[in-house]
Amino acid sequence: MTGPEQSRRQQEEALERGEIYQDAEGRRTDEPRAGAGHARSEADRNAEHLRRGEVGPGVPEQ
Repeated sequence: MTGPEQSRRQQEEALERGEIYQDAEGRRTDEPRAGAGHARSEADRNAEHLRRGEVGPGVPEQ
């Protein structure tokens, strides 16, 4: 394996080992603080959607 395939596999292995963090939007980082910041940002965004009564996929509207 060489090139993009090898790089992709190396990144997947790093994710499995916890050396790289990935959020729900696919952003990746090897910095724990950046990973935590991404998670907080997503949580804040999700909370705002819920406050406005927006629901996500697979959630029945009331």
